Amino acid sequence: MKKLKLTLRWRVTLITILVMLISSVAIVIFININISRIMPEVTNTLIVVTSGSTNLSPSQNKSEPFYSSGSATLDSNPLSGYNPNNITGESASAQANIITDTMHKAKNDMYLWSLIILFAAISVGGIVAYFIVGRALRPVRLLSRKIKDVNSHNLTEALPMAGPNDEIKELTLSFNSMLSKLENAFSSQQRFNVNVAHELKTPLAVLKLNIDVLNEMQEKTPNDYNDTLAIVEQTAMKMNAMIEALLDTARQENASLDDDVDLKEVVSDVAEDLQPIAKKKEVEIICNIKPVPIFKGNEVLLYRAIYNIVENAIKYNQQGGSVSISLREHEHQIELNINDTGNGIATEELQHIFEPLYRIKKEMTDGYGLGLALTKSAIAIHAGEINVTSKLGQGTKFDILIPIIR
Repeated sequence: MKKLKLTLRWRVTLITILVMLISSVAIVIFININISRIMPEVTNTLIVVTSGSTNLSPSQNKSEPFYSSGSATLDSNPLSGYNPNNITGESASAQANIITDTMHKAKNDMYLWSLIILFAAISVGGIVAYFIVGRALRPVRLLSRKIKDVNSHNLTEALPMAGPNDEIKELTLSFNSMLSKLENAFSSQQRFNVNVAHELKTPLAVLKLNIDVLNEMQEKTPNDYNDTLAIVEQTAMKMNAMIEALLDTARQENASLDDDVDLKEVVSDVAEDLQPIAKKKEVEIICNIKPVPIFKGNEVLLYRAIYNIVENAIKYNQQGGSVSISLREHEHQIELNINDTGNGIATEELQHIFEPLYRIKKEMTDGYGLGLALTKSAIAIHAGEINVTSKLGQGTKFDILIPIIR
């Protein structure tokens, strides 16, 4: 049996009907309780009046009958022909019965009409709510149709932003923002695939070329074999190192965050470990490291992330330059700043430096362009963020913020 699926329109309509039903029933019950409480008092008062009251005005018409024969309904003025001097015990009892029956009938009629009005109000309210909700959800249906037409080939086609500044427009804006992020992700993935293919194709071509040269030799000496094997070994090691780096990028996304990390010690270890490279490059490492709270994280990942940034700051610095490292706690976050006096990075390349296998064109390096990608991934795992600013000829600054998670 197919499961009944209620649309948002029907759900809102049913909720509206339910609210109206509860409120209307409460009002009807309240009114009827009050009627049931007041009616006996009114009936008793009328019976007492018709049985012995002498407070009526003498100008009333005493010749008219109290009620029409054969009818149990009161006239418009039931006491208009009343004469207290002519009432016997039997007539008073009969009049009391008539009043009681009339009031009982009036009460029943009020119950009936209150129920009729109740169901009529709920029915009309439900129908009106159905059409009003349908009209209100029309922009959502249009947005849903347009979203269904979006695919990987038209991510750059943003949805139109027409209409009032309401929640639908805000939803459209958020969806367009998501499309933009998806487009960037697809583009980055495509560039990554191309870069991987290129990085693997080049060493494979080197291997094939040297093997072909060896095969084409008429007379092969042991030295020829040794030279070819050395090239094969070197190329295989290079490919293996790059594949390991790519695997590290995937593995660290599932790394545990169970260590008690003292980032002051981590940064100090990085500065100490890179001191020999800095001395060789004649670059000074300046540390302004303040104690920060210990938090839960992965110490190895953070060490590698900071190491990559500081190593690049030294490697691509000017001779006699400096690398400044500062660490402090700021607004329940740990703030790490790494500033160098190197050559700087062009503005158009800043947005790509965290992409895997991306290398700055003007820098000659034997790396694979994975260091900063691993760094950003490690910071993201710790719910942090990393930003970079740079000016050509003046240097580059990395700002890292990590929330304190105890």
